[in-house]
Amino acid sequence: MNIDKKVSDFMNAFIDTPEPSVDQEYYQIEEQYKAIFGHTVPRAMLPDSISMGSIKSAMKTCIENKKDTLFELLGVELNDEYLY
Repeated sequence: MNIDKKVSDFMNAFIDTPEPSVDQEYYQIEEQYKAIFGHTVPRAMLPDSISMGSIKSAMKTCIENKKDTLFELLGVELNDEYLY
């Protein structure tokens, strides 16, 4: 098999790969969160080790309690020296 065929096969497989499904539940919860607290969840400030399920659960708790304690609920601490 020549290199052009390999590249062509790879590109075709890449293009045919379905897009990942969007977590509609997350977006619905985040819209409620945003409506109450005036901002979205700062995902870039959260460690990758925190699961989507944990984030959704924490957002629901914040919404129910009407308190923006997301970082506390997820065990995330922000300071000038380190994140987490």
